[in-house]
Amino acid sequence: MHFPYRFLASRCALLLLGWGLALPGAAWAASPGKTTYALIVANNASLDPKQAALRYADDDGARYYEFFAPQAQETVLLSVLDEETQGRHPGVASRARPPTRSALLEALRQLNTRMAADKAAGLTPVLYFIFTGHGQRGAAGEGSVNLLDGPFSRTDLYKHVIAPSTAGFLHLIVDACDSYFFVNSRGTLPVGPALGATVTQHLASRELERYPHVGVVLSTSKAQESHEWSAISSGVFSHQVRSALAGAADVNADGRVEYSELMAFIASASQGVEDVRGRLDIFARPPLLDRSAPLSDLAQKSGLGYLLIPEGVGGRMWVEDTRGVRLAEFHKERERALVLGLPVGRGYYLRIPGQEARFTLQRGREVVDAGALTWTALSVASRGALEDAFRDHLFGVAFGPRFYSGYVASAGMAPVPLYPGPDLSP
Repeated sequence: MHFPYRFLASRCALLLLGWGLALPGAAWAASPGKTTYALIVANNASLDPKQAALRYADDDGARYYEFFAPQAQETVLLSVLDEETQGRHPGVASRARPPTRSALLEALRQLNTRMAADKAAGLTPVLYFIFTGHGQRGAAGEGSVNLLDGPFSRTDLYKHVIAPSTAGFLHLIVDACDSYFFVNSRGTLPVGPALGATVTQHLASRELERYPHVGVVLSTSKAQESHEWSAISSGVFSHQVRSALAGAADVNADGRVEYSELMAFIASASQGVEDVRGRLDIFARPPLLDRSAPLSDLAQKSGLGYLLIPEGVGGRMWVEDTRGVRLAEFHKERERALVLGLPVGRGYYLRIPGQEARFTLQRGREVVDAGALTWTALSVASRGALEDAFRDHLFGVAFGPRFYSGYVASAGMAPVPLYPGPDLSP
């Protein structure tokens, strides 16, 4: 595979200089006054004996942890990693706690204390609350997710996570069946007149509009299952979200991934999947306080390294590390450069259908130029009808300014500013 990098070096260097990445002494284009925290809950177990345990929720938890830990002031993982996951992610299990109610409430208490101190110091703390695991909708229409020792309901979410939060911005990311009903109150059963006013007041306290600093990204917008992909040991939605946050959804190359960019990226990634079991119907809403608040800001100073893929290069690509963990996947339009943020201290492969190129990231802020990589042959295997649907069609549609502009126009959303580049088509 040929990257026309020598003709694009100056433009890509300008992109990196804008981020403060190109030279060791360059000024960092960080977001001033912000602190970041992440609370990740990942649970394979099911509370319903008729419902099979998940296989990869713990893998998703470990991958979210490894992505946020280099960027955040504190990252908490509540999960019991199985033997295979512990082998793929050595050292993570020793930092994890069981996903129980008491552990969750204690983690929230500690994080709220730290974030309150940040606010007192004039900073804006940002909290990511991430859940991956089983969810269900009860008889009264209220959604819940499964902790190790019992359900955690929508009432619990608002009472313990949202209402008392001291975060300046709170991003909820939930990958679970019926996840819409874990956050939204649509579909409650009717009650008697005597209870009507009480129930109405109770439900009002559990509406997102009362909390304008909260944004949500949910794997389903209706009663729908979430799906796992065994070829990459991950949930499909979580894999797409992490790919987007790593920078694959950054359509205007400003180092930030806003909600509209993530939504358009996931729409493009799923558009080519014809098997209805593999289609995602996500629900996402940015914080009403600032609809442009980024879900990911790779321009902030962090311990991540960076892979630069220049303009003039397009097609389906993915990045795996030498452990076999797939960290990001995307279908890139040619007209934009793309920068991915990746954990350091390991080797990677940038792969396309039929070929791969090896590279390493040893230290934070290191930049690897994909135009200088050497490519070799790759063999890929998959199994099963749904596996084939994901392999052949997931990320089958190119994502970039053209797809993004059409998506936000059809959705009636405010777009991010786009910065047009030169026409690099043959």
